[in-house]
Amino acid sequence: MSARRPSFLLLAAIAAAAAGCAPRTAYLWGDYDAVLSAHYANPQDSERYLERLGQIVQKAEVEKDRIPPGLYAEYGYALFEAGRLDEALTYYRKEREEWEESRVFMDKMIRNTRRLKENRPGPAPGGDLPPPAGVLPGAAPAGEAK
Repeated sequence: MSARRPSFLLLAAIAAAAAGCAPRTAYLWGDYDAVLSAHYANPQDSERYLERLGQIVQKAEVEKDRIPPGLYAEYGYALFEAGRLDEALTYYRKEREEWEESRVFMDKMIRNTRRLKENRPGPAPGGDLPPPAGVLPGAAPAGEAK
C-alpha cells in the first residue's frame, strides 16, 4: 500500500510539471472558433457576431495579449458592414500597424472606406439612407400624397 503512494505522488508531480510547461498560445483567440461557427450557421445575426468579435478584441487589448493576425481586419470589416465606418478605419489601421504583412491590403481597405465615406451623401451603409434627391425629408413618397 505504501509503495503505491509514492508512485501516485510522483505521477501527480509529473502531471503538475507537464501542465506548467504547456505552451502558451502566441495570440489570444478567445472563443473565436465558436463565434465564427455561429456566424456561419446564422449569418443574419450579424449584430451578435460583431459584438462577440469586439469582446475578443477588447479582452486581448485589456490583457495585453497579442491579437491574432487578421482579427483587427475582420472586426473592422464587420464594423464596415454595420455602417460604422469611422470605427472600421480605426481597426484597419490597427491591423496595418500590428501586422506589416497586411499593410498593402489594409491601405486599400482604408482608402476605399474613406472614399465611400466622402462620396456618400447620407449615412454610411447599414444606416438610414437620406431621401432621394428632390424629395424633402418626411414628405410622402410620390403617388401616396392625398
